[in-house]
Amino acid sequence: MRDIYDPPPATLAVAPPAREPLRFRRGDLVWLASLTMVLTIAAGWVSVIEPTIWPWVVGGGMVVVLESWFSALTYLHRHPGESDGAGRRGMIFLAALVPWVLELGFAAALILALFLASDWSS
Repeated sequence: MRDIYDPPPATLAVAPPAREPLRFRRGDLVWLASLTMVLTIAAGWVSVIEPTIWPWVVGGGMVVVLESWFSALTYLHRHPGESDGAGRRGMIFLAALVPWVLELGFAAALILALFLASDWSS
């Protein structure tokens, strides 16, 4: 009988998987450019309402855009049959944005509401 705090050694050597290049199409770059354009428009809109917050929108937005873009590319790389059909690839890119849009949209709306409430109260 073995002690649970002293397990037997693993029989397989643990090694990281081989690195694979991330392939993208011209349309994927169009998605990246369009998401960046939406981010730029949002930052411009926020700078009109509250000029001190637009750098945070740009910084956080670029993290969101790049992370979502790379997540979608990684998913498409691992599931090559998923991008068949018109609009499927675009839907995967949009689906990668949903969690970020909900979380950061709520946070940005809360911050703007607090700024507007402080302006109205003074």
